[in-house]
Amino acid sequence: MINTLFSSVWTERYRPKTMDDIVLGKENKTFISELSRKGEIPNLMLASSPGTGKSSIAKIIVNSILDCQYLYINASEENGINDIRSKVMTFAQTMSIDSKIKVVILDECDYLSINAQAALRNVMEEFLGTTRFILTCNYPLKVIPALHSRCQELDMTPPFEGVVARCIHILKAEGVTVPEQTKPQLVQLIKNAYPDVRKCINRLQKSVIDNVLIISETNNAVEFAEEVLSLLMQKKKDLMEIRKIIIDNETNFNNDYHDLLRSLFDCVYNSNIAPDKKRMAMLAVSEGMYRHSQVLDQEINAFSCVLTLSEII
Repeated sequence: MINTLFSSVWTERYRPKTMDDIVLGKENKTFISELSRKGEIPNLMLASSPGTGKSSIAKIIVNSILDCQYLYINASEENGINDIRSKVMTFAQTMSIDSKIKVVILDECDYLSINAQAALRNVMEEFLGTTRFILTCNYPLKVIPALHSRCQELDMTPPFEGVVARCIHILKAEGVTVPEQTKPQLVQLIKNAYPDVRKCINRLQKSVIDNVLIISETNNAVEFAEEVLSLLMQKKKDLMEIRKIIIDNETNFNNDYHDLLRSLFDCVYNSNIAPDKKRMAMLAVSEGMYRHSQVLDQEINAFSCVLTLSEII
């Protein structure tokens, strides 16, 4: 039953299992092909925004390219120094059963505590003879320089054309009809979610009705952000009323507050706000976007950004 449920979700059904399934830039393809030829890898740091295939490529490397013994750790859940000592060090310090290099995948390593990162630095150096590390992260700046220096870094941001091709491949595989008038909207839908391939695929599946791709609106988030900015520029508008409007209209931006903030950034950029205020407003929105992935309540974070904007403009 669980497998049936998973197979009905496109992001699971089309989760990359081979190199051909991954949307990669030309340089990354060449680099990974070279790894395949050598049958060995250096320590790697795969960095980019969520939904770009970092975890998938890490698993493809250990399962298909190296076919090696590996340890997978989700560092967003196991992120303390004791996890490094008890799990990673224990795994790294022994030889593999087939004498091959072993690999530790530390997924979302930017969630590791500073102490855990410091401990990992020593483990990576001490057990280089038996173990390699693949680190994935959404925010490389949260990873200490010592780990950066021990890895070869790859920017995993996929090329836009490749994401479009992947989405079209999925629609064809599902037998979905794409009306001619919907094709420009399809490109815009992908552009709005890019570079998050997972989000693109989720939105595609949501837009399929009776095996036909139907996209009623692709710019709702932009239009709603324009409305929010317009309300903010009306100085007498009650800020608590603006919050209520945002919450009541979450469907306009698919309850995706990062999308709302991104659209708000573009609206501020294209507005006729005075240059000094515009610069401060854009910085405020970018700060809200940065905090988005770190906060427990994304709506409160977005509204805090709105409050800051109200003071600036």
